[in-house]
Amino acid sequence: MRTACILMILFVLALGGCSSSEKEDEKKLTVEDLGIVSKADGRKVYYGMKQADAEAVLGQGKERRKGEFEYAFGVYAFYRDGKVAAIRLEEEAKDHYKTALDAEIGMHKDQFESIYGDVHMPTIPDSQLTYVFDMKKQVLLKENKPKNDKEAKNLLIFSALEYDGIVDTIVIIDSYSTSHGIKE
Repeated sequence: MRTACILMILFVLALGGCSSSEKEDEKKLTVEDLGIVSKADGRKVYYGMKQADAEAVLGQGKERRKGEFEYAFGVYAFYRDGKVAAIRLEEEAKDHYKTALDAEIGMHKDQFESIYGDVHMPTIPDSQLTYVFDMKKQVLLKENKPKNDKEAKNLLIFSALEYDGIVDTIVIIDSYSTSHGIKE
């Protein structure tokens, strides 16, 4: 009986050890995790990347207005100070680009949420999923309420817009740009 009790205690302690090591293995998100990837060659484009480096992946873009470029396959990038300040994937990007964590245009909103989790701004049925990523703390927040412009530039908004539950647009933009517009 005593041996059974000791084995049970060791088993419980071992389980506790396993669960704590699982927590240590949890993947922290990075800015690159919220970027996009070319399906053809695996190269990434992400927030803060230099325009020249982004264009090495995206190709030559057509400037639509100051700082906003349209690229092939439904990809749009906005630059501020020579760096990526926003990325938008539209339906044409489906066969060419995905997010760094394998979410893509055409997937169901629930699949998207299963990849990025349920820590996002409150949502109602048939509405977009909007994630707020604190780039300094590398955590997702449930709200977008920066106290000042500096803090707004540190919050990355990652949204999956959908129609009838199917993601048709993915937008990555900092909170500063959402309230001040994209400026070079």
